[in-house]
Amino acid sequence: MFRIFVPLAGECATQVSEPPKISFSMKESNARFADTGITISELGTHFVVHCPKCAGKSLVHTFEEGHRLVCTACFHVEMPGHWYGEMRAFVAVKCRECHAPLHRNAKTDGVWKKLAVHCDQCGDDCEYDAHISRYPRNDGRVADPIYGLPLWLQKEFRGDVFWCYNYEQLEVLYGYIGAKLRERGIAPRNSIRKNSSMLNRLPSFLKAAGNRGPLLKLMDGLRLK
Repeated sequence: MFRIFVPLAGECATQVSEPPKISFSMKESNARFADTGITISELGTHFVVHCPKCAGKSLVHTFEEGHRLVCTACFHVEMPGHWYGEMRAFVAVKCRECHAPLHRNAKTDGVWKKLAVHCDQCGDDCEYDAHISRYPRNDGRVADPIYGLPLWLQKEFRGDVFWCYNYEQLEVLYGYIGAKLRERGIAPRNSIRKNSSMLNRLPSFLKAAGNRGPLLKLMDGLRLK
């Protein structure tokens, strides 16, 4: 198992243009890189995912007061509503008979919002109302937080998973990982910005100097995907 680090049906769609990709060569990436303090939430306003209909490349962009998915392959259009990712049901109550504390969690499809719990103290069996939580995972892959669909830009790397919400995030990581000199381009007194910076919270495998070459090669492939 890989370790993952860690956030209108029937409508006819017109041709969709993809977000612009920033040109960035390997030679250029060897220069210094200054962290501006950009956060994952600032980058995660739009997503590139697998289409729920054809598994092709789909773009999730902001639309009016929310988001909208448009597939660049089959032109399927979908508004948020259905969650395709993983869900778990949680129960933390006291037994209705003996009042002993009961806890249980299990995977769910979200349709049935109750969970059967057995009390080891008195032997009572009962279904209790459960709290349903959504997780940005889909069949073991990292998913977007709007639809729960697998991200288009992700690939296994030495037991870990490299992933990006979109091409803009990919280019930021490309510049950071490829740079020989990494600097903080943040105001010295802005400690909050430093702590919330995406680059300050990267997993160790993305910071390891020995992984620079293989990671840049992996990202080169994703940039063309």
